Order: sequence, then structure tokens, then C-alpha cells
Amino acid sequence: SRFGDRGGREGGSRFGGRMGRNEEAAPATADRFGNNRTTFIKPELPSHLQPKKKEEPVLPAVEGPLCLPGEDEDAARARIEKKRLDEEEAKLASEKAAEEAAAAKAAEESAMAESAQKAGEVEGDLLAAFASGDKLGGDLKAWCDEQGTVLPSVEKLVFHLLMETQKDEPSPECTWADASNQGAALAAMVEDNASSMTGVLFAIQRFCVELKFPRVGGEYLVQAMFRSMYRLDLADEDAFEQWRDDESAAREDGKGKSIIQTMDWFNWLDEDDEESEEEYEEEEE
Repeated sequence: SRFGDRGGREGGSRFGGRMGRNEEAAPATADRFGNNRTTFIKPELPSHLQPKKKEEPVLPAVEGPLCLPGEDEDAARARIEKKRLDEEEAKLASEKAAEEAAAAKAAEESAMAESAQKAGEVEGDLLAAFASGDKLGGDLKAWCDEQGTVLPSVEKLVFHLLMETQKDEPSPECTWADASNQGAALAAMVEDNASSMTGVLFAIQRFCVELKFPRVGGEYLVQAMFRSMYRLDLADEDAFEQWRDDESAAREDGKGKSIIQTMDWFNWLDEDDEESEEEYEEEEE
């Protein structure tokens, strides 16, 4: 009892107090025999008391050899300076070329925009003048030649002409396309140009869309007008083929209905082509 009391007092006061001051005691846990035991965690020093890491020395940059074999130091420096100047000169030349190219592109775009603006401003006047009837036949052809590239496309000219002069009483025979009217000017524009001829056909398609694809004289108007374009040499076989094969979204309005209403015309055109080929082959034999 004496040692037990002393041990308890001294262990709890002296030894226990000293250990409590130096180390942090974790909560007591029981071992497999049921005895309590205490695990002590080693304390860490505060950051300002921890030893500082040794700084690594900064070594100077290592330069490669300056001189080439058989070259003294002055020649080497002159060579390096010349290389530096050449590189700067090449860089400046590249920057100047890029600036000149950008300036040329900007000037070209500005000219194109100005031309487009000018064409847009006068397009309405040109379309009105073409359809007015003030100039016809050879006079209208000469006037169109004078306008040059400012003149609207054939498709725009024909569509405007049809809407201004044919909307109320459309002519299946297309008298407007006679050489004595607007035909001479149109023929000069589409001569040997299947793309321009195709534009004439699409103008007729757009016109029939506006009129909701009527029948005139017992025949679909679009078919009668197509036949007249062929007769007046404003559209040839290649142009009709291009029109039929064109599937662009910009020209799809009314395309399907136009194809259906011109089936008889294309059947005749295809048969005519076959007969022409047979006659050619017979002549060759």
C-alpha cells in the first residue's frame, strides 16, 4: 500500500506531470488482455523553430564555344553579329510583306464593296430601263453593252421583265423575247453560255411560282415558255440539262412542280437527241 500510494502519487504528480509536459498523450486504449495502455505522440517543433533548408547555389549560365575551328574571337563575334543582323532584316522584310499583303487585300475588298454598292444603287434603275420598252432591238442591245459589268444578271433582267410586262397576260409564245423587242439584247448575253441560258430558265420558273403555275391555252405556262426559249435560241439542250440537274437550295422553290409540268417537253427533247445521234451515226457509216 505504501509503494502503491507513493507510486500513484509520484507517478501521477512527478512522472505523470513531467511526461504530460513533454509529450502529448493519446486517449487510453485496452489491449487484448483488457489492460489499459497509453500511446504517446512525438511533438513537432513550430515552423519558426524548425531547421532551415540549405539553399542551392545558383550557377552561372554555361556558354557554348564562341569560335569555330580556325576562327579567332573577333571573327567569331563578327560572324555572330552578322547573323543577328540578317535575322532582324529577314524579320523586318517578312513583317513588311505581311503589311503590304494586308493593305492590298483591304484595298481589294474596299474596291469590291464599292463596286457592289454602286451596282446595288443602280440595279433598280437598270432593271426598270431594260423592261421599260424605251429601247428595243438593236438599241437595247447597244445600251446593254454600254453598261458592261454593272448590268444585272440575265436571270434578274428576265424575271423583272416578266413581272413588269407579263404578269397580267402572260404570253406562251414569249413575244417579249423576239429580236425586235428584248430578244436581241438577251441573245447577245447568253450566246455560247449555257450558264446564262440556265439563268433564263430559272427566271421563268420563278415567274411561274409567282403566278402559281397557271395553264394558258390548255397547256402549262412553264412548258410553253420553255419551248419558246428553245425556239428563240435563248436556251439549248445543255442549258435544259443543267436546269434539270440543278439541285441547289437557292433554286428549289417551284423546281419540283416545274419538272412535273415540263415532262412532255423533256420527253420530246430527249427523243430529239436520240434521233439526232442515230442520224449522225448513219451519216458516219
